[in-house]
Amino acid sequence: MPKVTGSVDAALSRAGGATQLLSHAQSYPLKIAKTFPFPDDLLGVYVMDASPGIMAGDTYKLQWRFAEGTRAFITNQSYTKVHPSRTAPDEAWRPSAQVQRLTLEAGSYVEYMPEPLMLYAEAAFDAETSVRMEPGSALFLSEIVCPGRLHRGESFQYERYASRMTVHYGGELVFSGRMRVEPQGAAPVSVSRWDGHTHLGSLYLFSDRLAADHAEELRLLLEEKFSGVPGLYFGSSLTYKHGLAVQVLGRRVYEMQELLDCAWGFLRRAVFGLEPLRVPK
Repeated sequence: MPKVTGSVDAALSRAGGATQLLSHAQSYPLKIAKTFPFPDDLLGVYVMDASPGIMAGDTYKLQWRFAEGTRAFITNQSYTKVHPSRTAPDEAWRPSAQVQRLTLEAGSYVEYMPEPLMLYAEAAFDAETSVRMEPGSALFLSEIVCPGRLHRGESFQYERYASRMTVHYGGELVFSGRMRVEPQGAAPVSVSRWDGHTHLGSLYLFSDRLAADHAEELRLLLEEKFSGVPGLYFGSSLTYKHGLAVQVLGRRVYEMQELLDCAWGFLRRAVFGLEPLRVPK
């Protein structure tokens, strides 16, 4: 694992009827830019990266602890940009990484919605997300992965993208997902490039309030609204326990974001009785 070069370690608590940032430590180039009161009694927290992005050999580490009853929306200010892990063909690879740890106590409600991840040419990136939740807590988590700077002709020119996510609910492993994409080494190449699609998007909800009806109603809604959109390939299903996953392949971030926002808004209303949230950026 590369050395940690940027970190955020934050604890949120509830006091005086509101969620507060109880404590946090941070190291350059990451920092918590500001917190804002959001609708639905949420505390909005923005993370800022003061550098051009994740450079060769860097590791970003983000740890979040949400105390009982806290309600928070966590995001960042712009795309996470992963720079080349080497600058010359004869140079040794220096992979970069990001490690995220989320701990949710009973009754906490968290929406963890970062901006998309951009993999530059020659990037080698390992992402690990570990979530531990107590009964009664709820977590939305989203991600969009972009294959490069398309306006510069970069598309699947990165070396490696490897991700792993695990979710424990009440001490039980309820979700485990792994993906490893090596566009330069796969045969046939189209497999690594998602059969002509260029971007991958995901939205997860973990909560013990989820029911089979929610998954079926969401599936019908997405098919009705997006089955006619060329270039989108998507699906949704319940996970093993206490979870629902929506995944979409596409070619345009805004189309994928519209689909994921639709799913997010539906689940907010159907599961928690909340209206869709508009996030200022």
